[in-house]
Formats: sequence, structure tokens, C-alpha cells
Amino acid sequence: MEKIDVLKSCRYYKGEDENPYTEQNKKMLWFYERSFCNLNDTDGELEEYLEYVGRDFAQNDTVPIELKALLFNRYCKGCFSIEDAVEGFKKFYKKYYPY
Repeated sequence: MEKIDVLKSCRYYKGEDENPYTEQNKKMLWFYERSFCNLNDTDGELEEYLEYVGRDFAQNDTVPIELKALLFNRYCKGCFSIEDAVEGFKKFYKKYYPY
């Protein structure tokens, strides 16, 4: 996936150098989208995402599944377990990435 194609699917990061958001979650999402666009490295996160969230979740939006996997992985960092994170992540994702 080329950087230009990935950038088109971002909701928060638009290629700017400085984070324009003040709301904490949007600031965080901008940071993760920027990292994804610049590195495009999901290093095992996709397998974890597919196992716990599944390919069918939000499949009709424009966000690459690899970015969803990155967001899920980062969301899990604040949860007791991956299993406990799934439903909370889905709600969080739908709030910030409505489709």
C-alpha cells in the first residue's frame, strides 16, 4: 500500500507536521495514523486483530484493516486482557471512525 493511498483513508492525520487536535483521543488517533502512514508496519498486530475482532468488523469503511489492527493493539494496552478489550474497542472505533 502506498503512502498516498493510506493517507486518503486517514480520518485525523492529513500529512501535517504538527498535531492540530486538542482532544486527547483525537490527538492519539492522529499520532497513530501518522505512524502508520510513515512506517506502515503492523508487525503481528493483524493476526491478533483477526483472531479477536475478526475481518467482518467495520469492513465497509475506508480504513485499512492493518490500521484497525494497529489501533486495536494500542487500545489493548490499557485493558486487563485482550478478550476484555474487544467490545470496548468496537465502541471506541465506531465513535471515532463512524461508517
